[in-house]
Amino acid sequence: MFSCKDNNSAEYDDYQKVISLNGTWQFLASNKIQTKDIIKAPYSEWDTIQVPGNWDTHERYSEYVGKGYYQREFNIPENWKDKQIRIKFDAVYERSKVWLNGTLLGEYVGGYLPFEFNITNQIKLKEPNSILVEADNTYKRGAWWAWGGISRNVSLEANEDVRLIYQHISSVPNFENNKVQFIVKYKIENNSNKEVVTKVKSNILGVAEPEEISVNINGGETKVAVLKFTEDLSNVKLWHFKTPNLYEFSSILTINGKIIDKKTDKIGIRKFEVKGEQFYLNNKAVRMNGVNRVHDHPDFGNTEPYHLIKQDMLDIKSLGCNFSRLMHAPLSENLLKFCDSIGFLVVEEIPVWGDDDEQAFPNNPLTERWMKEMIERDFNNPSVVAWSVGNELRNPGEDWSDKALTKAQYGYVDSMLDYVVTLDNTRLKTYVTITSYRKGEIGTEPYEKVDFISMNSYGNAPVLAEKTHKKFPGKPIFISEIGIGQIGAAPHGKLSDELVDYLKELKTYPYVTGVSLWSYNDYRSNYKGTPLSGFREWGIVDARRNKKEAYSQLKEIYKYWQE
Repeated sequence: MFSCKDNNSAEYDDYQKVISLNGTWQFLASNKIQTKDIIKAPYSEWDTIQVPGNWDTHERYSEYVGKGYYQREFNIPENWKDKQIRIKFDAVYERSKVWLNGTLLGEYVGGYLPFEFNITNQIKLKEPNSILVEADNTYKRGAWWAWGGISRNVSLEANEDVRLIYQHISSVPNFENNKVQFIVKYKIENNSNKEVVTKVKSNILGVAEPEEISVNINGGETKVAVLKFTEDLSNVKLWHFKTPNLYEFSSILTINGKIIDKKTDKIGIRKFEVKGEQFYLNNKAVRMNGVNRVHDHPDFGNTEPYHLIKQDMLDIKSLGCNFSRLMHAPLSENLLKFCDSIGFLVVEEIPVWGDDDEQAFPNNPLTERWMKEMIERDFNNPSVVAWSVGNELRNPGEDWSDKALTKAQYGYVDSMLDYVVTLDNTRLKTYVTITSYRKGEIGTEPYEKVDFISMNSYGNAPVLAEKTHKKFPGKPIFISEIGIGQIGAAPHGKLSDELVDYLKELKTYPYVTGVSLWSYNDYRSNYKGTPLSGFREWGIVDARRNKKEAYSQLKEIYKYWQE
């Protein structure tokens, strides 16, 4: 096996590739100040705030909605002189603008995904640089709190002129011929003005060392190269929710024998598919339950520190949960990596929610960008087994007042499901419906394009599941949210007797592959129906993770499902 110390690795390693810009930034909350005044502001007179973080976790800004400005200075190391330099934001909620030394670098709309700017030509090498960020949390979807600010890591990154942007690794077992088919897509970028010949060499630690490939890239070009190879199934350990085996897949990019870039990703070899009306994991039928988890905590907002993720996800696994669409938005990278490590299967979704979502129209370039960026970021996570294009979308043919809107939503779902296939054909695809069990013609939903039906139920779930199955037979049904009213405050909040009965009854429905209770935790909200506490009390634990009586109830129910 090759080592990353080979091929002049010492030269590659002679400078730091990433510098964190986390820590203390200057901060100003204002909806009145003008851009020209912001750029020339006396930043030292502003408040200070920690990055990553949310301003609304601070009492002074707890109810503030609008624009928050972040500023700090940084210096560039001397040995970055001839490097390509980028500034990367892992997430800023929800609309952002970034200035470097008073010049606008660009804008980003999204709130949950990373974005970056190449600042090579704007950077000052021998004096401090000033970075200014505008974050705007005015935009809101769903019932969860729109936590404002720079909520994930900020970093400076240095590369050579040629870099390996990503390696997307598909590793699908074939149980008929006892082989694993590997397909690796390398995305390589050439920032120089001349053609280069690169070579990519990869290995899977302890498993395989596939052949080196050569890639010619013109100046200013970005190219995707593909490597395919097979290995015997007997040589690998499969990834499963009971045995989440992971392998290191490492690659080096070289030019004339000199290492230019490296990538290492952890992968899991598994096959998650639909056969008839069942889910199959590694060629065996599985039924799995879960809980939804809102990225919310009074002290940490939606920043998702590792200790909170670890605490929550291990607790969720202890309940007998293995599968869920945890949240209505792209999940944090550290959460997905932890799901990889413990064997928790995830449906990931972009934040398109409800019958009035202004983004739900066909061929929407913004939602397509969100989906593309989410899939590119999370392609190698074995925990991610399906993509969802939205939540609680209503479709035409029902008795809704705004027919134009519902027709637009049908077109949105239809076009987005087609788009997902162009990005990733190795995973399942779905969307969450609340109309599958209502009256109407079969053609009112793009049923034939989903691999499984996701439906939410806050009523008689067994009856609604029966209606959905009768209307759309032949496909698994996952009840992606289930509940009846808010559970109530800790410690005595309970599941209703009615809901307990429904959860037990659904086990007898062979086409129902699992259920997911909404929700694991209480969460801050100003949505209609929120108690005076300011927290929606749907959780089996409260916002600070104190357990309710509902916690032990659910644990017993899920134990019954496993019998």
